[in-house]
Order: sequence, then structure tokens, then C-alpha cells
Amino acid sequence: MAETAKITGLAHIGIKVKDVDASIKFYTEILGFELTHKQQFGSSVLAFLNAGTCLLELIQSAVYEPRTPGQVDHVAVEVKGIEALVADLKAKGVHFLSDDVSLCPNLLDGVKNIFFTGPDGERFEFFEYYNR
Repeated sequence: MAETAKITGLAHIGIKVKDVDASIKFYTEILGFELTHKQQFGSSVLAFLNAGTCLLELIQSAVYEPRTPGQVDHVAVEVKGIEALVADLKAKGVHFLSDDVSLCPNLLDGVKNIFFTGPDGERFEFFEYYNR
């Protein structure tokens, strides 16, 4: 019997960075990701980091090009205990784009969220379901 071709899930999220080592430090020491692999690939350096089911690929190219319209706007990661996590990261100097966590009771049966930026201005969203 032939296997059906289909998409089975998200493999990873690629993020262009200026300095892969500085970004690795931010993602591991500040956000708690684990570095699983780092290698030279042509003229680029690739680093893979994971947290739970979230896998990031940091890409440092010989020529850095910042994000432009049409590219991914942000990466949302699911969290538990969003308020405590935000307080901890604020104490570590993470820049959040709002002062407080937003409550969105009519979005996906109720979520809390807040956006922040990484070392190269990449936008992340912490996303917590509160009715599940």
C-alpha cells in the first residue's frame, strides 16, 4: 500500500541573525532553549535550538539582511505561567512591546499573550491558553 503524501507538522522556524553566538546566548540563557546542533553550512553558520516542541534554526549569513515586509511577522511559543515568565524575563532585560499581558477571551477559547523582541529585533509572542 502506498503512503499518502501530506504535511505532518512544523519542522522548525528559521531566524536570520547578525551574530549567531550572541543569539544562542539569548535563546539559551534568557529564554531557556537548548542548543542541539551548530555547524558551518557553506558561507552560513546554522544553530538549532529547542524548547519542548519548538525548534528554531538560527542562521548567520555572510551578508546580514534585516526582516522586510512579506516575511514572517513573529514566532509564537506556547507557555504556561505567562505572568511569572514575563516578570522573570523583564528582570533579565528582555524588551516587551507592551507593559502587561493581554487577555483575549474571544480568541481560540481564551488566550493570554504578550510580544517581545530578540537580539536582532525578531518578534516573539508568548501565548498561553487559559481555558484548556
